[in-house]
Amino acid sequence: MTRFTDGRSPSQGRPVRPAPMPLTMLSRGRVYGLFRSLEDVQACTSRLLDLGLAGQSVQLLMGDEGAATLDCDGRRHGLWARLLRLMQGMTDERAHVERYVEALGWGEILLSVDVAGQPGRTPQVAQAFRESGAHFVNHYGAWVVEPLSA
Repeated sequence: MTRFTDGRSPSQGRPVRPAPMPLTMLSRGRVYGLFRSLEDVQACTSRLLDLGLAGQSVQLLMGDEGAATLDCDGRRHGLWARLLRLMQGMTDERAHVERYVEALGWGEILLSVDVAGQPGRTPQVAQAFRESGAHFVNHYGAWVVEPLSA
């Protein structure tokens, strides 16, 4: 059964607390997508279970705490994070982190799923995200960011 990093399943009715998420550049092999509601996130996790991805790591960020965890400029996570964000400024990743932070401020939810070591799963995961209403779906691979939806 897929569980959020706080140990609860996505179908439980209690509010979901955001889980710590590594900085985007360190999150290789993950699909990220933005959702407008918790119900859409729950629909996506159900689809992921149907795909047999119960053992995959699912991470969730919400609200101000989620935005702070993303740490757009790296100040909350020290020198390494500031250097990382500086390097990301030369790539699309910096703009992506900024978009995620902005969306979290609007009340959207950021969900990511680990697809590392799962060859051929990225399109299936991306489809589950899209069928559940996700937008700005991207796969962060080794040295590449692959847009999977607008």
